[in-house]
Amino acid sequence: MRSHAVRTSSDGDATYSRAAHGNFRNWARLTAHTLTALNRTGRPRVDQEVLRWAFSRLGSGT
Repeated sequence: MRSHAVRTSSDGDATYSRAAHGNFRNWARLTAHTLTALNRTGRPRVDQEVLRWAFSRLGSGT
């Protein structure tokens, strides 16, 4: 299976994988939140700040 472009561009790939806890639904949510963060900030790739924001959204139920 190919990785999503967000994951392959992420400096925090291992952190990203651990945050999803091996669960596809969590991975999909984290990917969606990460894409939202990239779109809102206009950043070309994932960095620590983008990951931090995306992780903070996981526990919010949104």
